[in-house]
Amino acid sequence: MHHRFAPRPFIALLMLLGLAMPMAASAQSAKADRPSPVTLVQVSETEMQQEVALFGTSVPWRRVLLSPQVAGLASELLVDTGDWVQPSDPILRLDARLADIAIDMARARVAAAQARQQDARRKRDELMSLNQARHVPETTIGTATAELEIASAELAREQAELTRARELRERHEVRAPFAGMVVAKHAEVGQWLQQDDPVIELVELDTLRIRATLPQRYYPLVKAGAQARVSFDALPDRPFSGRVFARVASGNDSSRSFPLLIDIDNREHLLAPGMSARVWVTLSDARVSAMTVPRDAVVARAGGERMVWRVREEAGELKAFPVQVQTARAQGALLEVLSDELRVGDRVVLLGNENLRPGMRVVDRSPSVSATNN
Repeated sequence: MHHRFAPRPFIALLMLLGLAMPMAASAQSAKADRPSPVTLVQVSETEMQQEVALFGTSVPWRRVLLSPQVAGLASELLVDTGDWVQPSDPILRLDARLADIAIDMARARVAAAQARQQDARRKRDELMSLNQARHVPETTIGTATAELEIASAELAREQAELTRARELRERHEVRAPFAGMVVAKHAEVGQWLQQDDPVIELVELDTLRIRATLPQRYYPLVKAGAQARVSFDALPDRPFSGRVFARVASGNDSSRSFPLLIDIDNREHLLAPGMSARVWVTLSDARVSAMTVPRDAVVARAGGERMVWRVREEAGELKAFPVQVQTARAQGALLEVLSDELRVGDRVVLLGNENLRPGMRVVDRSPSVSATNN
């Protein structure tokens, strides 16, 4: 019976690996136990402009009911509900065969009037040439000049009729006045349409308007152009910003309130008219103290929650713990934070908060602390 033995180099390699694995595990454990370097800042108190909270509803910034300018039979309907259109895109075409015939007839009348004008001009020029030899009475030349003027006037009239016929032909087509979405269709191909019959309802969505109700006591404190923060119930984790377009000076007698119009950018088309919204409008000449931290200190989680890492000293060591916050107003690089657990003067992590875990040990590497240690 033969026994096979592993080669000595292979045994040596196994021994080295066996020694290396505990060493690697020990190194990883030591690394895990090492405090994480962070930069700390204090929660501060900042004077910010006061806001008023309002409720509102989104409405179209522009909305139009498109209608034909002439009566006719719908021959082509080029859009449907939900379609996007650009300015001047064709939407509806009416049967324009009679309009085309009218243009041909007007063009023929213009050609005849031009021929009459040219003939009248030729006769007048011939008589004026003969008049130099004193062979033609002045009355004859005057008559020829008048006939030329009459022919010119007839030509101008026929050219105007041709322009009118072409304009009527153009009115057999309905085009989009601005970019937007077709939200309703009120006609079909083959339908006889009267002038001003509604055909298509079009709304612009690149800008959305919020119509909110402003109590009378805030009316003097809200100015056109004031900043506004907007939160939609449909997208609670997505903040929006806008500006006050106008405060409408037409109050409600029973509620003593006034309409407030706020415009927001909607080029991503995430929002639609009819959505409920909460609005915070900045008041002029009104300031209030707020608890703030730098923007980088706030960490946004995938679920939309926002948090900061507050650092406390326990048994001589610094440890980081998460605190959930809500963000409000912004002023430069500062964000207002709302939390019952946070206080002015608390230390929070500014840099190095990406991979922290609750209770994790940290070491402050803020520039002032590093300079002191050195």
